This record gives sequence, C-alpha cells and structure tokens, in this order.
Amino acid sequence: MSNFIEKTVLGIQSTFEDMFASDEIANKKGLMQSLDSRVRLLSIILLIVIANLGNSLYYMAIMLVYSLILAVLSKIPMKSYIARISAVSIVFTGIVLIPSLFNVVRPGKPLIYITGSLYITRDGALSALIFIIRSFISLSFIYILILSTKWGEILKALRYFKFPKIFSATLDISLRYITLFLDVASNMYLARKSRNVGKSKGKSERKFVASSIGNLLVRSEHLSDDVYNAMISRGYKGEYKTINDFKISRSDMIWIIFNASLFMIFSLLKGGKLWI
Repeated sequence: MSNFIEKTVLGIQSTFEDMFASDEIANKKGLMQSLDSRVRLLSIILLIVIANLGNSLYYMAIMLVYSLILAVLSKIPMKSYIARISAVSIVFTGIVLIPSLFNVVRPGKPLIYITGSLYITRDGALSALIFIIRSFISLSFIYILILSTKWGEILKALRYFKFPKIFSATLDISLRYITLFLDVASNMYLARKSRNVGKSKGKSERKFVASSIGNLLVRSEHLSDDVYNAMISRGYKGEYKTINDFKISRSDMIWIIFNASLFMIFSLLKGGKLWI
C-alpha cells in the first residue's frame, strides 16, 4: 500500500514537473519561440502535411534531419525529446506494422526467412521503416510546437483561424480541470501516506483505493463549478488573453520564405513533384 501511494504521488508530481518544464522551454529564446504563434501553428501543420507526402527513404531522411535541427535550434531537451518520440513512433507504431512485414500481407522479394513459406519481404520492411520515420517526424513537429508555445497561445491562434469556439473552450477548461484534479488527488494520497503507520491490511488497502476514487468523483462536480465561477468572476468570456499580442516580425517573414524556398527546391528536383 505504501509503495502504491508513493508511486501515485511521485507520478502526479512528475506530471506537474513536465508542465513547469514546458513553460520554461516556451520562455527560452529559441527559433520557434521567436516566431508569431499563428506562424508557428500554421507552419507546423504544413510541415506535417508535407512530411506525409513523402514516399521514399531519401525524402524521409531529409525531413528527419530537418526536424532534429529545428528541435536543437528551439532549445528542446534532446534526451527526453528523442526518448518520448521514439517510444511512440518505434514501439507502438512498430507493433502495429509487424504483420505488414511478412509476405502473406505484402508480397515481395525475401529479406529474412522465418519458415520455408513465411518470410519478411524487402518491400514490407522498407514501407514499415518509412512509415515509422514518418510518424517520428510528425510527432516531432507536434512535440516541438507544444514545448515552444504556451497552451493559451495555441488556443488563441486556433481562435484566430476560426477554430470553433466550443472546441477551444472545451480544450482549455479540460486542461484546467485535469490540473486541478491531479492536485486534489496528490493531496489525498499525500495525506494518507503521512498518516500511515505500520503495514496496512489488504482489505483496508482496497477500501482506501475505492473510497479515494469515489471521493474524487464526488468532489469533481463541486470543483468544476468552483473553477468555472472563478473564471467568470475574472472576466472569462471564451476569449484567450495573452501577454504577447499577434505581430508578424522580420523573423516570421524569413521563416516563411525559407520554408517556401526549401520545398520549392524539393519540387524542382523531381520534375515539379513534392514527394521524392
């Protein structure tokens, strides 16, 4: 029981540390941080679309290097960046792509024989590798956007592009509620641990877990009303106020021209086609 409570408290504290670290990175003077929030959001979306147009390993390698350089220039911690993106793109995506490696799903030239009639094909392995790299690149751009831009600025940029108000408000309030509920759960488990003496019995352990979940669900209704009323009392009307106003600067224009020129070069190298 003690280990369960301790792991829960440490897990919640780790989540808060990630939130604080994200705000610190967003305040750094990096490449993406220097751009207007609208330009950041729109350019990341376009980069993801363009990355998914590629069908060759050469093109994917170029986009992969581009995303890594962008992360370095944006002062993203590379250790956690690579670890988190790889965990999703390689582990989870790789598991889904396992059947496509074999000749029964994707016929082609044999690469590795499993049995006499079952083998991994070259085409299957190549397409799976390209798909994994593509997912890594897409997640990289999203990760860079989230860390280099504060949540309020992202929502404000979405509203500028006529994103439905109900969806942006739901996203905003959901994050506030999740943060609040994590804090309440952390206080509950921390209070339990501070009063826990000796070894708890199995029945009391299960009773505490069930009661804590039920208590959190009951308190969630009252907390949601309190949070919403507090937002209304502070002037919340569905619009997102940030310290930094939208303003296109010289760095934004340079960023737009650079990316436009880069992908025009890719297009010209292959007879006017963007995918290589």
